[in-house]
Amino acid sequence: MSGRWCLLFVAVAIPWRAWGEEPSDGGVEAPPAQTVVTAARSPERLEDTPVATEVITRAEIVASGAQSVAELLGAQPGLEVQSTFSGATLQVQGLGPEYALVLVDGERVNGRVNGAVDLSRISLEDIEQVEIVKGPSSVLYGSDAVAGVVNLITRRARRPLGADLRVTYGSLRQADVDATGEMQREDWGLRVSGGLQRRDAYDLEPADIGTTGSSLAGFQVSARGDVRGESSELASTLSYSRRVQRGVDLGATGATFDRASRDDTLSVRLSPSWRLSDTMSLRTEAYYTGFKRRYLLDQRQGTALDSVEDTRDQLAQLGGQLDLKLGERHVLIQGVELLGEHLAADRLDSGSGQRGRASLYVQDNWTVLLQPRLILVPGARLDLDSQFGPAITPRLALRLDPHSRVTLRASYGWGLRAPSFQELLLDFENPSVGYTVRGNPDLQPERSRSVNLSVELRPAAPTLLWLSGYQHSLRDMITISLRQDTEGQHFIYTNLERASVRGGEVGLRQRIPGGLTVDASYTLTVGRDQTTGEPLEGQARHRFTAQATWRFRPWGLEAWVRGALVGPRPFYPDVDGDGTADPYQSDPYVSLDARASQQLPAGFRLFVAGSNLTATGNTTDLPILPRTFQAGLSFQL
Repeated sequence: MSGRWCLLFVAVAIPWRAWGEEPSDGGVEAPPAQTVVTAARSPERLEDTPVATEVITRAEIVASGAQSVAELLGAQPGLEVQSTFSGATLQVQGLGPEYALVLVDGERVNGRVNGAVDLSRISLEDIEQVEIVKGPSSVLYGSDAVAGVVNLITRRARRPLGADLRVTYGSLRQADVDATGEMQREDWGLRVSGGLQRRDAYDLEPADIGTTGSSLAGFQVSARGDVRGESSELASTLSYSRRVQRGVDLGATGATFDRASRDDTLSVRLSPSWRLSDTMSLRTEAYYTGFKRRYLLDQRQGTALDSVEDTRDQLAQLGGQLDLKLGERHVLIQGVELLGEHLAADRLDSGSGQRGRASLYVQDNWTVLLQPRLILVPGARLDLDSQFGPAITPRLALRLDPHSRVTLRASYGWGLRAPSFQELLLDFENPSVGYTVRGNPDLQPERSRSVNLSVELRPAAPTLLWLSGYQHSLRDMITISLRQDTEGQHFIYTNLERASVRGGEVGLRQRIPGGLTVDASYTLTVGRDQTTGEPLEGQARHRFTAQATWRFRPWGLEAWVRGALVGPRPFYPDVDGDGTADPYQSDPYVSLDARASQQLPAGFRLFVAGSNLTATGNTTDLPILPRTFQAGLSFQL
């Protein structure tokens, strides 16, 4: 066996915004010619994509100082990251986290808890760039891609021999250590990385014994290998992570609980591809991911309410895609996917659930006119689900460049979200409070109709203006219905509601002489439950974000400050347990983060950062980290 194949074997056998930015100083290698894959599921230049795609480059990731995907996405226009004691979830265009699909290299991130992926458990050390497509993407990615897709593209080896090290320490005794090593030759490359994290729990209400946020201890290891031939390539990735979180809960009956959870995630991916001719290429993929969680509640001075819950979620996927260029006007992609999922959980009525899905999709990138440039992108997907039968999700996108400084985009598409295993099969009883939650195996998938419109204006080279609008109309929306009797409250999932969410964004990016770049945006979101007439819970109508970045290359200095102003949000808790909501509006809040770094000799860089400098947050509707400070040192060989 040749050396390059041995290295690739090691890589898979180890135990398991919208516009490009200049790379920062400090040893961060310049990215290759920027391409994106998410919007068309095939590589294309960012400036050519018909579907609006926002990109956060590797240089911007490093400059942000963010440790996790949750931290990175928190300031993006049109996105909102919400934190709870169990993690951070993503809302896109006013829709909840269950309507946004999170991918790594085009593959689903497994391990949803309460219907959402915890973005704080995804490290950024291995991420080359983040691609964000807002609007319906079920035509290419199937279930859950109703509001949009966030695709994390992993890093590959780019240096003949290199290593990186970053160490950070700060408030709450937060410590992070990340290290990578890589090797690249003419026809193969290997990159390995690992990291450790820890942080104390925090409490926004010191008067009680409970904690608002959990402590954290975890690690992750990963490897990526690439072997390149004259007309073929084999890419493989492997990653394993563990996160342990601990906190203290106060029960409704006055009991105190020590809470602990341990999450283990394993992912393996093999992706061979071939360039069959100058106009045809074939890519295949095999992917497996397993998520395991153990959740423990230990009642102090008692055992009656102790509980241990185990969850194991396994997902496997096989797929193939053929890209075909037909003359100078058409680029056709067509693919097939086979997906299987098995979930075993103590809270499920039957103890486990499984489903399979076979999918066919096709999309044509059709250049109708060259001047002015007009591109139409029709596409459709057929899903055959083992439980819900067939579903078709079409989409039509359009791009028009009437002038070299103006780009117009529009899309209309259908979306689909299949019920989760929890919504179908949950069987949960809380005897300390006196309520039950039951799944409903008769649930039907949620369906949506969405429209997105946008315009980009480039009046001068340093200036970019954008304006967008959208509307999502959902039917068969899954919600929880309350039934009350002498034995208490009984909640059951049902297809009862319709909802609509509409809104828009306006933004500006301005480069100013002297190394200063300013970004500012405003987002309007109007979401309403069409059955009750009430605004959607937790969704702010108004949100302003701004960021200023300054780079002075002669001195190796780099600094940025970013902030957000978020308006009131409606909430509908049942405070007294009488089965009737007690609505209220949360207070508006302002968040502010800042970071500065200095390039030092011999490849070192020193940085300091502050998060939540306004010390916003509360225990009821904004349980975010208090004001924290960090300092660190990075090194690149």
